[in-house]
Amino acid sequence: MPELHPLSDLSDDALDWQVLLHSGNASAADQARYQRWCQLSPAHAEAAREAEALWADIGQTNAAQIFVAEPAPRKRRWPLAIAASAVLAVAGIIGWQQVPVWTSDYHTGIGQRQVITLADGSRVTLNSGSALSLAFSDSERKVVLKAGEALFETASDLRPFVVEAGGEPVQGREAVFSVRRLASGPSVVLAEGEARVGTQAVAVANDARALTAWQRGKLIFNGKPLGQVLSELERYQHGRILISDHTLAALEVSGVFDLDEPEALLRTLEQRYNLKITYLPWLAVVH
Repeated sequence: MPELHPLSDLSDDALDWQVLLHSGNASAADQARYQRWCQLSPAHAEAAREAEALWADIGQTNAAQIFVAEPAPRKRRWPLAIAASAVLAVAGIIGWQQVPVWTSDYHTGIGQRQVITLADGSRVTLNSGSALSLAFSDSERKVVLKAGEALFETASDLRPFVVEAGGEPVQGREAVFSVRRLASGPSVVLAEGEARVGTQAVAVANDARALTAWQRGKLIFNGKPLGQVLSELERYQHGRILISDHTLAALEVSGVFDLDEPEALLRTLEQRYNLKITYLPWLAVVH
């Protein structure tokens, strides 16, 4: 059952309850305890309603543990020599990734988050390994996202709020939206207000709260392949995470994970699901 703490965030506790209640292991006593928890205060009831709505958006999750399908027997193992040979390439990639940081107004290191209040009153939350510069003028509030991801909460102003992140510009109007810079162009999640990419309007995402949970220090996955989960986790720790075979990469993972302890995910997978992780400088190989 969820481990509840009097001073913990009610939203997180409510999510923990949803994990338990939909895990298939909840008893009648657990259901009764949840009902009593919801009735502790109006704040508890509101947190429960929000968690239930979020659950409906993202499906089954698990905040306390990681549920992974049992892997089929695996005979293949990457030779460690191959993994070791990747270390120099990884180090080179990491070096190139630091270039945008050197020329930016604001930046975060790996595993860090930062909240910035701009001169117009807008708020920006930088995700891990992100960098941005400002180019405000009398006619435009322009932000250049040079690397990573940021969540924007734009203040009311006659000047348009524009985010450059490669590809088409993103413009928000009294909006809450995130922008992630990708090689293929910006990835945008709109939570509130209006936004468009170029001339294309962006619809409010039903699962925006889950997709932007990183600002609260959480990662939420619903049936995502292990390969994608580890790729996302890689953004929050130094170095690379590689997987030895396609079967292992396809294992489905659901959960709500704490960004302040990214290494704990790897350790749990290693201990509970017959995985082995080889740690090298700037590299972890899951096999």
